[in-house]
Amino acid sequence: MKTLLSKLALLLVIVILCDFLIGKSLDHVVSAITTGGQGRDNYICEKSQEDIMIFGSSKAVHHYNSGIIEDSLDMTCYNCGEDGNGILLGYGRLLMAKERHQPKIIIYDVVPKYDLLQNENHQYLAWLKAHYNRAGIAGIFHDTDNLERYKMHCSCYRHNSKFLQNLIVYFTHISTDEGIKGYRPLHGKLNTMRVKERTYKEHYDYDSVKMKYLHQFIAQSAGSKLYFVVSPVWYRMDTTQTSATQPLIEICQREGIPFFDFTNDPKYVGNDTFFKDGTHLNSQGANEFTKDLIRKIKEYEKSHSDKCNS
Repeated sequence: MKTLLSKLALLLVIVILCDFLIGKSLDHVVSAITTGGQGRDNYICEKSQEDIMIFGSSKAVHHYNSGIIEDSLDMTCYNCGEDGNGILLGYGRLLMAKERHQPKIIIYDVVPKYDLLQNENHQYLAWLKAHYNRAGIAGIFHDTDNLERYKMHCSCYRHNSKFLQNLIVYFTHISTDEGIKGYRPLHGKLNTMRVKERTYKEHYDYDSVKMKYLHQFIAQSAGSKLYFVVSPVWYRMDTTQTSATQPLIEICQREGIPFFDFTNDPKYVGNDTFFKDGTHLNSQGANEFTKDLIRKIKEYEKSHSDKCNS
């Protein structure tokens, strides 16, 4: 029995040592990548110091042309959105960016699925795993699932979702395009034959974790001018379909935060020329929308300034 226990103890030590060494090696691999999605994430979390930062899901990534924003507002801009993610990642990235500077303007593109409604929140932790030890990040994991505090003791677990992808990029230097100042344009036009009819709920279940970090995102934006935006979709929606954002609208009204909703803007609804698919603008549509948003921001700031001066 003593021999068996000794062997098990030795095996445990070897496993822990291997996990530590592999984890350290993968930490180096991740930090060394400067291209593709991982390079983009490294830049946002470790180096970004732009005046304007854009957050949100794939609509944020593909709808906001950073170059046009820079030229129009005469400030630097970086698009920090991420496909298939929302407020949990957005809050984490903002928290890490703020360790270096406070942006002058923060724009958040709202998609209820990723920012307000109940679903599986584990899917939004992948990009944050490598940053688990940064200030404030661990709490996101613990709020999502209390077991995560134990899982994250395993160094390999922190890299499991992007392990192979990062190794390929590290050794081959071949990666997907990280975009232009974080903005990733989509090309081509909508094929209406491939657009599926959307279904909507009359009742929405809101996620307490997402709502918590939405409030914290707003708190962390103090000192910046914050705008919440619902960017265009090809589909027309009635009031029952757009009501999913109502809790955020009420928050914005209480806090005096601008909320711009382009959901049913006639310029975009049903306009095949501006869309890649039913949800995402193509590059032409993104350029047009970015200009329209800048115009709204300038009009809002002017009217707000006029009220303050009157």
